[in-house]
Amino acid sequence: MLAVLATAGVAAGAKPSAPNDGALSVKNAEGRVVMIGRGVLIGRFDKGQVTIKDPNPNDGSKPIVTGADSTASFGERTTRYYGTNVRFRIIGGAFSVTVLGQDIDLSAVGRGMVTLSPLGAKSSENGDGIYAVNGGAPQPFPSFALTFPLTAATVSAGG
Repeated sequence: MLAVLATAGVAAGAKPSAPNDGALSVKNAEGRVVMIGRGVLIGRFDKGQVTIKDPNPNDGSKPIVTGADSTASFGERTTRYYGTNVRFRIIGGAFSVTVLGQDIDLSAVGRGMVTLSPLGAKSSENGDGIYAVNGGAPQPFPSFALTFPLTAATVSAGG
């Protein structure tokens, strides 16, 4: 968890955060993580896909993705990357990122809406993923779809 949180600190240092920016970290999750908002998002997964929509390529840096085995474009501003050990980052501006996979680790600093959801029914024995919001105590990755706003005022929703 410390490595993920340290990444968030580095990401936050890339651009000063706004007063209402929130922070999200996810570690060892299996499922789907969606963030639609603005700010910084850095992540990786063992196996899966990440879909990145950059609605305004002039309001931040271009998304950087490494390790993808293949890609698919959906118009000028949306790309899906598939593979194993894929790493990605988008710094600044508005974005929509959907990660679907296994062993997802990510950190985000910014504002927007987040949805965390499992791939399917999971027992407590294999659900070792966790998430934390705004430096709160780590919570188990939810066993149901959980949507919440990411802002400085966000309180950990629990799962």
